Amino acid sequence: MRKNILVVDDEVLIREFILNFFEGTSEFAECRVDLAVNGEEAIARIREKTYDLIFTDLKMPGKSGLDVIKFASEVSPSTDTVLLTAYAGGESAAKAMAYGAYEYITKPVPIDELEMIVRHIFERQQLIRENRELKDQLRQKITYPNIIGKSKKLSEIMEVVKMVAPTNSTILITGESGTGKELIAQAIHDLSPRKKYNFVRINCAAIPEQLIESELFGFEKGSFTGAIKRTRGKFEMAHEGSILLDEISEMNLDLQAKLLRVIQEKELTRIGSESPVKVNTRVVATSNRDLSSEVEKGHFREDLFFRLNIVPIHLPPLRERPEDVPLLAEHFVKRLCFEHGLARKVITPEVTELLVSYHWPGNIRELQNAIERAIITNPGDILDLKAFHFMKRKEETPATQSPLDLLEGKSMAEIEKILIFNTLEKTNNNRTEAANILGITTRTLRNKLHQYAQEDK
Repeated sequence: MRKNILVVDDEVLIREFILNFFEGTSEFAECRVDLAVNGEEAIARIREKTYDLIFTDLKMPGKSGLDVIKFASEVSPSTDTVLLTAYAGGESAAKAMAYGAYEYITKPVPIDELEMIVRHIFERQQLIRENRELKDQLRQKITYPNIIGKSKKLSEIMEVVKMVAPTNSTILITGESGTGKELIAQAIHDLSPRKKYNFVRINCAAIPEQLIESELFGFEKGSFTGAIKRTRGKFEMAHEGSILLDEISEMNLDLQAKLLRVIQEKELTRIGSESPVKVNTRVVATSNRDLSSEVEKGHFREDLFFRLNIVPIHLPPLRERPEDVPLLAEHFVKRLCFEHGLARKVITPEVTELLVSYHWPGNIRELQNAIERAIITNPGDILDLKAFHFMKRKEETPATQSPLDLLEGKSMAEIEKILIFNTLEKTNNNRTEAANILGITTRTLRNKLHQYAQEDK
């Protein structure tokens, strides 16, 4: 244990006693001990060298022990100091502790107390050093624990995440459904100073249009039918933290204007109230649509787009980073086997080749679903190509039969219904992805499915 120790005392017996203690104790024998006879000499040594631990007498000619402790705490905050005094407690000991001394020892120095204090100080210093090293490692880490991959594109994205996370900037994350936009948003929150506060999520596509304003901003008692008490909205719940506005492109224009005001003014007004409420909430928004195109179509406010797009992050589809597929597959196999209480399974090289070459229209979510289906429906420990038989491409329609022939004699409403259900089947029932392919909103798709359900009754 190589430590630098300084002993400051005008009594030679005290200096030699502490020196002999370190030299004679095998645990501390590697410590390097310097001696000083007064405060001036001690301060000169502290200027030239960094010490881990300083023992100093209280009363000495010239500079006192308090002067030494105060100087050491100013120039070397990581140095621990111990006051040696002939009086237990007292004002001087209190001052020494206030100046940053770790402890004080009453003379004559008991060797067991000296050993106990030295051991506690060194153990504490070790914990502080390990904690600092761990924090440095976390700061230097490129990937977030829940974000799996080694591709250049993903590494570049995580570098941006590391840079923007400590700031208060709004973030717009775009990408196809299933690419992991919510995980990136979570990483931004977890790597920010706001991580000790709430991270609140709201899916703008999943909440009925007439309810989303009250969900976001809250309401007062009696403001509408069913408002039986004052209720905070998601923005207030995320005060000092972060809010994720998932699929923000589904928000109507009127609500977009109110959202813009909340972001710019940092205050909101609950439904049924006239009193504004201050909120300090970081906004992270996601969209599987090109919002600049939505602006051109008049479906999204340009001013809100510019306010959200301060730091844009675009997640590429899984097909554009195939080198991440094997890592993701292995991760899902381990995790899903554990979650389902199954013995550990492994995938064959042939399966890995299949997974890498597949197009993955549903991206990471589709990959996870495929892995889960394979491990549940196959009892063996080896997942071979048979376990993934469902990934074989469907047989093409015979050349003699045109796709239009299949629709002959059907009404436009029937054709629309067939197209919607075929698209849902293609996307593994992923409504957001299906709506994106069909060129309609998720809300429109939901209304259509509700209509079909009513017709089938």
